[in-house]
Amino acid sequence: MHDRIAGYLEQAGRPMPAGQILREALNILSPNAAAADRVLKGILGSDPRFRRQHGLWLLAARAAPPAVEVAALSLRWNAAHPLIFQGAIHVPALRASFPFERTPAAVCFDGGLLREARRQAENHLLLVWDQSQLRRWNALLHSCGLPAWEGDSMHLNALAGRVFPHSPPKSPEGLASLLGLALPDAESPAAAARFLASAFPSLLELVPADLLAGLPESPGVYLMRNRAGEVIYVGKSHNLRRRVRSYFTRRALKDAKAVRIHSHLHSIEVLTCATEIEALLLEMRMIRDFRPTINLQVEIHERKGRYGTKANLLLLVPAGDAVEIYMIREGAFAARMSVPLGRSLPRKLATRIRTVYFGRRRRNPAGIEDWEAGIVAQFISSHRKHLNLIDVDETGSCEELLRVLPSYLGDPARLRSKVYYR
Repeated sequence: MHDRIAGYLEQAGRPMPAGQILREALNILSPNAAAADRVLKGILGSDPRFRRQHGLWLLAARAAPPAVEVAALSLRWNAAHPLIFQGAIHVPALRASFPFERTPAAVCFDGGLLREARRQAENHLLLVWDQSQLRRWNALLHSCGLPAWEGDSMHLNALAGRVFPHSPPKSPEGLASLLGLALPDAESPAAAARFLASAFPSLLELVPADLLAGLPESPGVYLMRNRAGEVIYVGKSHNLRRRVRSYFTRRALKDAKAVRIHSHLHSIEVLTCATEIEALLLEMRMIRDFRPTINLQVEIHERKGRYGTKANLLLLVPAGDAVEIYMIREGAFAARMSVPLGRSLPRKLATRIRTVYFGRRRRNPAGIEDWEAGIVAQFISSHRKHLNLIDVDETGSCEELLRVLPSYLGDPARLRSKVYYR
């Protein structure tokens, strides 16, 4: 029975309420949440593999520190004497803390310890409590002639605000009581930095329970927003639940884009689509309308697909008794038509093909940007083995294309079972 519950939690990939575990893993119905917790606690006993946290049950093994290398920073200073401070960087992988301070008795400040602390934090995800800590850290680095911190950072107060939206902690001490962790020593920056490093994986484990409930497994688009409601990132997937949940794994934090998203994310909105291509079209419209900062950063869309960057293609997607034909002109979606399968070629389709690809005034997509062509090309390169497509340029003429196309549309079974590369 314990193994069945462990398997269920492992498959769920996130903390779950006791009632749902009993119902779906053991087929036991419980009258209310309190009774379900008592029953599950009686079943699991003192099994160290399981623990209850904030009303949810999870595998204790999932609370281990994430694989990404982190460093935690803590600073203390007196507002009346800003040049007097204490601070420390804690690096969990080294099991070591690197303190630095300036005392009232110091005539001049030796930046050697500060320089060493910064060196140890390099190439790590820097955990800080809030923005003021990071600002002060950069001011100290500047005063010693050291380069400002330009690596990735995460504000734990913002992450805690997502996990506890109704009672966001105002200090690390408040977070400790919410997580059931030992209170950090407020007088010791090294102890405070160690606490931030230990609290981070616990917070990360609780985020899915807050944001990812009820995600569909269908194709669609997801919009990630910050606390002000602004869209910071738009993505698409053939399986929304799997894709969105992938941002909340330990492996995801090795990716710079995921770290940037986590630093600002407050809510997620999903829009379902019939097919992944529909999701791709919606994604591009959303990016054009909202212009999210993370989508438009060069490093996100700089990789062009090896095939189709400026191609002219017909994309054929079976949809029941019809086929959706997507016309790609110069690497961008230019038109779309739905055509019944097993019938002769509609005159309207032939006219549209002539207009888009072979007319004197070829219909070029208006306002196409490099990143849009890059998204289309990347999609075609990634899915080329599973797409039915015709390379318009290789057919050579409109007459030849209209001669070839009926062989795709005349036999529904053939279209669904065979992959065409041209």
